[in-house]
Amino acid sequence: MTNPRMLNATSPYLQAHAENPVDWHEWNDEALALARREDRPILLSIGYAACHWCHVMARESFSDPDIAAVMNRHFVSIKVDREERPDLDKTFQTAHALLNQRGGGWPLTAFLNPDDLTPFFIGTYFPAQARYGMPGFADLLERVQSVYRQKGDQTRQQGEAVRRALASAPPGSDVVPPISSVDAARARLESAFDEMHGGLGGAPKFPQLPILDFLIDEAGSRAADGRGGLDHALAAILGGGLFDHLDGGIFRYCVDADWTIPHFEKMLVDNAQLPGTLARFCRLASDPDEYEARRRAIMPLLERSIRHFFERMRLPDGTYAASLDADTQGEEGVTYLWTSEQVRSALEETVAPSTIDSFIARFGLDRKPNFEGRWHLAPAHRARRVAAVEPLDDSLRRPLLALRDERPQPRRDDKSLVGLNALLATGLIRAGSLLDRDDWSEEGMALVERITPARGDLATMPTGHLGERPAAPAFLDDFAYLLEAQAEAFFLRPDAERQAMIESIIALVVERFADESGGFRLSHAAHGSPVGSLVVFTDDAQPAGNAVLADALAGLGYALGRTDWLDLAEGIFKAAAGSIERAPQAHIRLLAALRRFHQPPTVVVIKARDSAAWAPAVRCLRSRGVIVLTSGSDDVLADKSLPDAGPGLAYVCRGTSCLPPEDDPDRLLAQFT
Repeated sequence: MTNPRMLNATSPYLQAHAENPVDWHEWNDEALALARREDRPILLSIGYAACHWCHVMARESFSDPDIAAVMNRHFVSIKVDREERPDLDKTFQTAHALLNQRGGGWPLTAFLNPDDLTPFFIGTYFPAQARYGMPGFADLLERVQSVYRQKGDQTRQQGEAVRRALASAPPGSDVVPPISSVDAARARLESAFDEMHGGLGGAPKFPQLPILDFLIDEAGSRAADGRGGLDHALAAILGGGLFDHLDGGIFRYCVDADWTIPHFEKMLVDNAQLPGTLARFCRLASDPDEYEARRRAIMPLLERSIRHFFERMRLPDGTYAASLDADTQGEEGVTYLWTSEQVRSALEETVAPSTIDSFIARFGLDRKPNFEGRWHLAPAHRARRVAAVEPLDDSLRRPLLALRDERPQPRRDDKSLVGLNALLATGLIRAGSLLDRDDWSEEGMALVERITPARGDLATMPTGHLGERPAAPAFLDDFAYLLEAQAEAFFLRPDAERQAMIESIIALVVERFADESGGFRLSHAAHGSPVGSLVVFTDDAQPAGNAVLADALAGLGYALGRTDWLDLAEGIFKAAAGSIERAPQAHIRLLAALRRFHQPPTVVVIKARDSAAWAPAVRCLRSRGVIVLTSGSDDVLADKSLPDAGPGLAYVCRGTSCLPPEDDPDRLLAQFT
């Protein structure tokens, strides 16, 4: 029987469970009241649409009538999409780490006391029958409900201990953490580079784009130490099996150390960050020849991702879907797998036999299959430098992709999330500015407009939507990423209306999310978070909202002379001091922001009634990563005087001080050579 609660959810992940025999509920007051009224523990299952092991557990356990009968008899079962409720996911992932002394993952399976919603047992995937050294889920359910009935006092005591641990936090400080915290994290991360295969650490291999962004920042601010590790890491991401050589975009992670076989889901969160990271690395090149070599390798790969993968993810309203599934019709990765015969058949009408042979050798299809009897397309020999990565020629790529598109395709999660779309908008604007692609910048600007509500509607902005149906109210991270995207748009094209929107976002964040510590809470009262709202400073696949907020506040504060915004950024750094001291490498985006707070980037403010004379200088400076604010109006940047005649004035500012104004574009550029 179809479950109307799941069928009418705003999450495709929840909708996929509508036919389960489990009596699933969404996380809401009605479900929580039912658990309290009937004194049944809550079985909380958290996952997301593209998660392979979430699907496995759904097939093995949640579709089994006998297991479902136990769940329905003893528990109130609640299904949560982690992308719609990051507060719940962060809370119970943290609780998992506290109770099990190791990281969690998805699916997350938690059992909660119904009266105070504290967890007393948490795990991740459980098989239906005992194997892999884990208990069978059916047996586990009986044991958990027995413990709850017979030892309820102990479950509540353990839940209360978890609550106290979640509510505690490392102490803040009266001073902003020193720059030495940044240096310590950089040194530790650079020592973790995998010199053999590239990237950081061992298997499984994640792209870890926030970390690579931080190391790009650090490499740009000092001598070339660590650049070889960066180059190798990005070459591994682009030149191995993580990158989709036919359609563009990267998969979630690789299961092996040498970047050959991915977990086949494609997530917007990773791909949204990729354009900005690659463009910034390209601009890190120490000489023009190296820059051009990197650009020749990077541009086709970015073009492929933007023109193909992102188009595949585009929704009717012009925003982008959250993910593509790891599975196709219940089998992992089958859309992407090949036999050598299929490759030859796809290419033989348009490609010379010798070229086909070269392709087969390049991708190792003349060797032992690399995934369950077939091949995932991963070059057999890998470049160690981005400049040496060879994009697949379109004469080979197009017919192979055309054939692949005829196969059954992985399911797309069609919910549109504000935060992830904002990350993509920021990445497109940055990549366009750094690589002289105005079309990419314009796409990013247009996306900012699509995801930003009218100023009067900011307070009711949802975290996302499915079609016309809004999801939960927006979280701190949504507003932080939106603020960052608006700041990038403002730096590219400043105007009074956008500045007013930025001011409105900041005011709402302070009103709704400010914590007495000086940081900002992930959620607010309307979310009904179970053990209070967390203040999160650490990154995961995406940067922490507090870190992005601090960075945007500091950048805007220095650029616009808003000391109140600088004070807010300073409060975040002080609140995070103890957490940074405990594990600096877990706070990568916050440390990048801290470096820019201590050592503000240069901002060039140009006031000119006729901007044409300054246009070449503006383009040149932006392509080097310099923030340039241009205005011919006294409504924006009004503290900089506009001359009565001449081409205008350029003010070169760093932090809270500016050099004397320059009235010649060539002399302005000379200051940056």
